[in-house]
Amino acid sequence: MKPALRAFQGSLRREIAFLATHFWDRALLSLAPLALMALLAVEMSSGVMRDLPVVVVDADASALSRELIRRLDAAPALKVVEQTGDMAAGERLVRMRRAYLLVFIPAEVTRDVLRGETGKITLFFNASYATPSGAALREASNVISAYAGELSARQTAAIVGPGKVRAAPLGARTTVLYNPQGSYELQLVGLLHPAMLHLVFMVAVVSALGRELRDGAMGAWLNGSTGENLARVAGKLTPYLAVFMAWGLAACLYLATVRGWPIAGSLAMVMAGYAAMYLAYVGVALLFVGLTASMAQSLSLTGIYAGASFAFAGAIFPVESASAFARVWSALLPFTAFANLWAEQFVMAAPVAVSLRQVLVLLVFLAVGAAIGLPRYLHAAQRPDLWGKR
Repeated sequence: MKPALRAFQGSLRREIAFLATHFWDRALLSLAPLALMALLAVEMSSGVMRDLPVVVVDADASALSRELIRRLDAAPALKVVEQTGDMAAGERLVRMRRAYLLVFIPAEVTRDVLRGETGKITLFFNASYATPSGAALREASNVISAYAGELSARQTAAIVGPGKVRAAPLGARTTVLYNPQGSYELQLVGLLHPAMLHLVFMVAVVSALGRELRDGAMGAWLNGSTGENLARVAGKLTPYLAVFMAWGLAACLYLATVRGWPIAGSLAMVMAGYAAMYLAYVGVALLFVGLTASMAQSLSLTGIYAGASFAFAGAIFPVESASAFARVWSALLPFTAFANLWAEQFVMAAPVAVSLRQVLVLLVFLAVGAAIGLPRYLHAAQRPDLWGKR
């Protein structure tokens, strides 16, 4: 048997034996991913937002306003939780977080409509809660627009006669691509699961590499040739890659089978993306541990770096119009490339060749991180003055 292969197998057995006898390190591979993924799955299981609370300030108190309120309450996404004639009372309910949206119907709405003028209804939404408030705003706007169209047709028919009412010469038809249900479960759970997995994975890998320095075991562990030492590092990290690949597959199968969101593209390509993403974070972990030679400092950097991935990946909030810093930071995060690949394959059914670019980007992170960090990490095995640092 070749020395490098023996070194790989010995390091692999050594790491498995360590995990078998250390509960908290083992929990990073089992309990932590399970708990985080289950919590996210339960929180987002409803999929589409329903019954978002709305308060209506009806200063008109007319048949027209009552019909509009009825329609707002009948909309699936909305629920009129309070109806009042006092604007101050309505604002107070929003400040108490009892409603995301305030619909103000002024006293002159019916009068303006009967005169053939445009009645102005004002919508106030709580931008502190952008996602539910935005959804409530869109639904209420659609309800008001639909009702306005009916009123316009009735008025025209009353003036020129029903037979002379013509449909609008142009109309816009909106078709939602790739997520027609508007499901937040598909959009958020699909990306939050790998976001949590890559964070826990990087913490586990940094801990595995860093504890050799912390415990002063570097010299005894990495005591062979360069090729053997590289094999030992690979053997140490193999259990983590294998376990988290299984978690990635479980995340995909949960959405595709349990929740019924079919994978539009290639499952194999999604899993290739998971593998490339984990390898990219291996490169970053080697970079952090190699440069700092400290487990504690590396874990602190991990929290800052990996913890911010979801916010800057462009999956929820677009980075195209963000500051230059945000765009650069997004490009320096491996999760950004993975988020693009996941959307291309799981949701959009993009050609595999398109997603291969994202895999290549992820492998660049591995190459750069390992090229800088791995030689320094291996060199630390010959530096007893670095051992024992926390």
